[in-house]
Amino acid sequence: MTFASIMVSVDLAGDAGGRIAIAARLADAVGARTIGVAAQAPDHVTAQVGPMGASALLPALSRRAVSDGLAQAQELFRAAVGTRSRVSWRSALEPGLAFLASHARAADLVVVGRGCPDGATGCPLPLDAASVVLVAGRPGLVVPPGIDYLEGRRVMVAWKDTREARRAVLDALPILRLADRVDVVAITHEDRVSGAADVATYLSAQGIPATSAEHPCEGGSDAEVLLDLASEGATDLIVMGAYGHGRLREDVLGGVTREVLRHCPVCSFLSH
Repeated sequence: MTFASIMVSVDLAGDAGGRIAIAARLADAVGARTIGVAAQAPDHVTAQVGPMGASALLPALSRRAVSDGLAQAQELFRAAVGTRSRVSWRSALEPGLAFLASHARAADLVVVGRGCPDGATGCPLPLDAASVVLVAGRPGLVVPPGIDYLEGRRVMVAWKDTREARRAVLDALPILRLADRVDVVAITHEDRVSGAADVATYLSAQGIPATSAEHPCEGGSDAEVLLDLASEGATDLIVMGAYGHGRLREDVLGGVTREVLRHCPVCSFLSH
């Protein structure tokens, strides 16, 4: 398994350039092409107009403003990918999440920021990372604010014996093969067998240097334990399953996934 195409969501938030650079460098490392994507639909507001105060729909974000923003996003993408030849761009005056979810069919991995719209300087606005992971049908690499480089040499697999976690390990294989060390970590409860050792053995059979460890949850949440372990081990990427069953809202994610996604200081690879 490998990545042939990596798609990156481009907006006008302050850290988008670093996210594009991460996507492009990862594409270089695995021999993939890079696809930049941006979309935003003009919106309207209801206002009272005319001498009788009649209601009318007035543009709050004009087509011209959206088109200009998409052009700026494309310029940002082209500047970040530099002289690379295996790149392409897709944009439209359409709702951003729906557009990306549709075009994710052309990619093996979607790179998205974790930033909020408050950090944007114009449209297109940042997409909600959790929503992208849940609806795109592709694994997502979530880049937190302030991160512009992903070494990927020390990776933690946050293991839980579920379909989502198994899918995440399989989907992440092209990245895991680049690592110097992979730590398969399970947070255990009531002496239950986690299967983390089997995962490490599986990865070792793939030629990936992997170890396993089980840590009992002794106070605090599972997410807090995982983030503490990631900090202690100088982890620069966390791989985990995205647990959830909704469509558009972040709060449909499971608690551990939501907390790691919200507070993780390094990149997260999530698969649903």
